[in-house]
Amino acid sequence: MLHYLIRVQDANAHTFSVTIDIPIVKAQEAIHLSLPAWIPGSYMIRDFSKNIIGIKAEQQGSALPIVHCDKQTWRIEAPEAGIVQVTYEVYAYDLSVRSAYLDQHWGFYNHSSLCMAVDGRTNEACGVTITAHNGWHVATGMPRKQGHPFGPGEFEAESYEALIDYPVLMGRLDIHEFIAGGIKHSMVFAGRHFGDADRICRDVAAICEYQIEMFGQEPPFKEYLFLTMVVGKGFGGLEHRNSTALVCSRKDLILPGKAQIDADYRTFLSLCSHEYFHSWNIKTLKPKTFIPYQLDKEHYTEQLWFYEGVTSYFDDYVLHQVGLIDAPTYLSLVGETIARVQRGAGVDKQTVTESSFHAWTKFYKQDENSPNSIVSYYAKGALIALCLDLTLRLESNHQVTLGLLMHDLWHRYGKTLEGTDDDTVVEFIRDNYGIDLTGFIHQALYTTQPLPITELLNKFGVQVKREIGADDNSYGGKHATNQLPVALGAKYKASNQGLELQVVFDAEAAQAAGLSASDRIIAIDNLQVTDSNVKEVFERYKPDQQVTVHAFRRDELMQLTLTWQAPKKNNYLLSVSAAQQAQGWLQLPKNAQ
Repeated sequence: MLHYLIRVQDANAHTFSVTIDIPIVKAQEAIHLSLPAWIPGSYMIRDFSKNIIGIKAEQQGSALPIVHCDKQTWRIEAPEAGIVQVTYEVYAYDLSVRSAYLDQHWGFYNHSSLCMAVDGRTNEACGVTITAHNGWHVATGMPRKQGHPFGPGEFEAESYEALIDYPVLMGRLDIHEFIAGGIKHSMVFAGRHFGDADRICRDVAAICEYQIEMFGQEPPFKEYLFLTMVVGKGFGGLEHRNSTALVCSRKDLILPGKAQIDADYRTFLSLCSHEYFHSWNIKTLKPKTFIPYQLDKEHYTEQLWFYEGVTSYFDDYVLHQVGLIDAPTYLSLVGETIARVQRGAGVDKQTVTESSFHAWTKFYKQDENSPNSIVSYYAKGALIALCLDLTLRLESNHQVTLGLLMHDLWHRYGKTLEGTDDDTVVEFIRDNYGIDLTGFIHQALYTTQPLPITELLNKFGVQVKREIGADDNSYGGKHATNQLPVALGAKYKASNQGLELQVVFDAEAAQAAGLSASDRIIAIDNLQVTDSNVKEVFERYKPDQQVTVHAFRRDELMQLTLTWQAPKKNNYLLSVSAAQQAQGWLQLPKNAQ
């Protein structure tokens, strides 16, 4: 059996030490080792091998020649029968869910960042020893062979693909356990926090219970861990087979004695809901092309709209269904999603399947022009899922829902690990429910034509109203007061140095004037503009008025003429107009009219 020994080498220097024991049955020409270029669930080449330091190989005390073949592959020359031992260090200072992090307080890593694969032996079981360090806990979903719960010890993964799906969180952890669906779950925190852990566990348990029931009381795991890194400011999550790695801000964890779920705590609950839903929708039910993953290069699929979009639809919807957020709050979140999709010109230029396919570059490597050129397969995928849910309910007299579809798809293609093709969903709906949605799904996925969101919501007693946002930086699902009379047509960051433009939208006032992202407006009509007076300045004007703008591009001062435009209706307000029609899809008070 291959065996990995993982130690904290130097917490102050942010380094782990890795030793791999590779048993060789008979002499061979070479052994090839490699480290993944990306991690499943995060579709961008990350080149984890750049953090490898000082690799060497030896056998029976003698050094073996080792050659770096390319950016992520090594070759060990002429090993004899016996144990080949490979050692190296890994620099770990990426505070995210994708890679590895270590300091004197706690550490986190994915094995895809630390553990090299041995070519031709990735289907073999892997033994892992995680050594003790400074009295730290060790939290991981990897099956434990020896050692106390949440302590260092011996672990085993059934294959290399399984190994890299068991992240590890270590440190003086705050650990809380709860039961959902008859299964032990652990909420594990690293980093200082002041949250009400008992309350958090109760709320997350309700989310887990709902999802387990939705998929037929058959979770694809025997235990589950929420491995949570708490920081001053941060957000992120990555799904794994029986755990999720999370990063959250301290303010996202509800304080003891606080009853109301605010936007920050809702963000954390939605993140937990999203990553937990992935246990079914991408970890087991997944594109057929992902079986197995190609870890050395980009691995393309057009189906991310389904696996991330449907998950994004259910993350907040589940919060509403279990009573953590009410209908008005949920509808405001739907309005916010509509606004995010519609704000830029990208929704008219890129289809959601193109967005999925080009995730590796266009979505994961966004720049200042991205709102003008791409659409999010998360956000638009969630709106497609909304339309799909409502359409299925209408076409089946409310007998078929998206939840039922996910249950049935998972049992057919996920539980069996068969995987889905690009046309699986539309064919499954037609063959199993007698509903032909070919036209709708083709239009939604392969064209940029608008989705029938307003029409469908209206049939469920929900009215969609568009309004002007408060300013250029504000768009979403809530009513805005003190609306400005003109629009710059750019997102900006205001400071005492002026307005630094972050995004300049196509065919709007700033772009027409010749302004670009990263320009800094310092004066309008020869008067200084700053964070303290920006609203006062904008309130002086009306649409179609011309003004002189002075702005810096890099260190060059420009004088431009800008014609103000009328603000667009970028806020989408959803409200229940007919409660009887909305009941079932929404959870409304019994006395709602």
